[in-house]
Amino acid sequence: MQIFLSTTFYGSTATDIKDVLKLLDKFNIDGIELGSTHLYCVDIENIVRKKWSKRIVVHNFFPPKKDLSFVVNIASDDIDICNQSISYAKYCIKVAASIGAEVYTIHPGFMAIPDLQNKDSDTYDFHFSSKRIQKELAFSNMLRSLSELIDTAKQYHIKLAVETEGSLTEPGVLLMETMDEYDRLFLKYPEDLYLNMNLAHTRFAAKEHKYDVEEFINRYYDKIALVELSHNNGKIDEHKPLVKESYVFDYLHILPDVPHILEFRNSTVAQVRSSIELIT
Repeated sequence: MQIFLSTTFYGSTATDIKDVLKLLDKFNIDGIELGSTHLYCVDIENIVRKKWSKRIVVHNFFPPKKDLSFVVNIASDDIDICNQSISYAKYCIKVAASIGAEVYTIHPGFMAIPDLQNKDSDTYDFHFSSKRIQKELAFSNMLRSLSELIDTAKQYHIKLAVETEGSLTEPGVLLMETMDEYDRLFLKYPEDLYLNMNLAHTRFAAKEHKYDVEEFINRYYDKIALVELSHNNGKIDEHKPLVKESYVFDYLHILPDVPHILEFRNSTVAQVRSSIELIT
């Protein structure tokens, strides 16, 4: 098993990437996922290169932007937001390639504007405004945006992955929750596009939309480039470290032989070490 650790594990609020990188030699891991919880930092590419020499994948909002109000949404019907999101994702792909990353993961987008003033600390997820666009419009916007990002990823010789989504606290606002959407996605882009399977998200989506997680894994097995793991209570996306009775162990035996990313929040070194021991 290839074990990666998301840099989101450290702290409950936005952190300095340098503080996180200092801790990484404490863990027996194969690589890291540079996550979306860090402060803006000048020369972040050189900082990562100097502090980390093993494998890297990059997740959505990295490098961080100065503008804390900016949220990536490649499915937005606001042309400025959509174009800014595409432009930013292209920049992230370029940076990812420059630091030797293997995969860049993008969020597929959503059908409402996130309320940045109303965010739960226990779920780490957005709340959204009640005003929503039609799902078909958002899906079409996402496909169009992905076309550009696929071309950019190919240019920089890096895999582009879409994160799987699902929520029981905000059902119906996120794209890429149903198997029908994945069928349509890979019908449109049968090559050069992969999945970062967030197991918690997919499990929530399976509960909400009445399908089986094992069926999902078997159906899209060849497209899964990464798997993100965290524990939760089965209702909200808590991003907790693993425990012996965690639901993740119901699925590890059928997950593909790709990097298994421990994607925690506000966790101690001891909790991360324990989680690594549990899956090895």
